[in-house]
Amino acid sequence: MSKQDVLVFGGAGLGAWLAATAFYAAFGAGVLESAFWFYALNAFAAAAFVTFVFQASARLRHIKRGKRMLPMLTFAAPGLMASAVVIGRFDLLMPASDPVSVGRYGAFLMVLFTALAASAFERAPQKA
Repeated sequence: MSKQDVLVFGGAGLGAWLAATAFYAAFGAGVLESAFWFYALNAFAAAAFVTFVFQASARLRHIKRGKRMLPMLTFAAPGLMASAVVIGRFDLLMPASDPVSVGRYGAFLMVLFTALAASAFERAPQKA
């Protein structure tokens, strides 16, 4: 990976994480946590969005499917570090949320990063 790839994947990952966290901050306490199925649907939708951003970035940078592990780690690293800060200071950053919401936000992120990691293991199609 080049330095430019690191900047592209790191910036795209930070932007995708910011969008998912802003979505959770705006709708988490009132709407998302009101029903399990609605929460689960939105967690998977956010995971699909972040995975789409990663896959689009990888295709634009011409990264082959078998070589996407390091770009995925570069994409996820800013979000993982920032998530640790948000979870550690959840009561200060999201004061309108219940104390239980920190666990729900953590599960939201776990679905998001698991889907992202799974997409990096996608194999190239085999020729017949």
